Amino acid sequence: MPNKILRRTYFGNPVLRIAAKRLSKEEILSDEIQQLIKNMKLTVDKRKYGVGLAAPQVGSSVALALIAIKPTPTRPDRAIFNKVIINPEIIETYGNKKGMWEGCISFGSGNNFPYGKAMRYRKIKVRYYDEKAVLHTEILDGFIAHVFQHETDHLNGVLFVDRVKDSSTFITASEYKKRILPTLPRE
Repeated sequence: MPNKILRRTYFGNPVLRIAAKRLSKEEILSDEIQQLIKNMKLTVDKRKYGVGLAAPQVGSSVALALIAIKPTPTRPDRAIFNKVIINPEIIETYGNKKGMWEGCISFGSGNNFPYGKAMRYRKIKVRYYDEKAVLHTEILDGFIAHVFQHETDHLNGVLFVDRVKDSSTFITASEYKKRILPTLPRE
C-alpha cells in the first residue's frame, strides 16, 4: 500500500475529545498500525505540521503520536527528538507547572489559530513504546518535555486550551510570531 498524506481533524471533531485506544504489542506491530505510522511521518514531513502529531489529529483514535523536533531557522540550536510514542505515560513530574507558550494545528493553520500559555512541567519521567513495540523509560526536560505533554494530552482527549489558566494569554499565531517568538530563550 502506498504511503499517503493524511487529512487533519479540527477542533470540534469528537475524536479529539475522547481517550484514544491503547495498543497491545501485537497491534503496534500490525500492518495497519505500521502503515498509520508511515502515513503520519509523511504527513508531518510534507505538511510541515510543527513538532508533533497525534493519531486523533488525523482521525485515528489510537494512543500513538509522533514527536518531530528539529532545528529551525529561528531555533538553529534546538535539540533533535524524532520519535514515535505509543501508549505514553507521564510517571513522575519534577517541580511546579508553569505557563509555556503553545499552539495546535487542530485549531487551523496560517496566522489566525490561537496560541496561549498552557500549564506544563519543565521536567518529566515518561514511559512509552516505540514503533517496534520496545518499552522506553526516560527523563525529558525543556521543550521536549513540553511537546511530550502536549501530544500525550491529545491521546487522552485533552486540548492545549484546557491547560491555559490565564485566558488573557490567548493570541493569534501572527501576534505570537511577531511579539513572543523573538523573546523566547533558545533551547
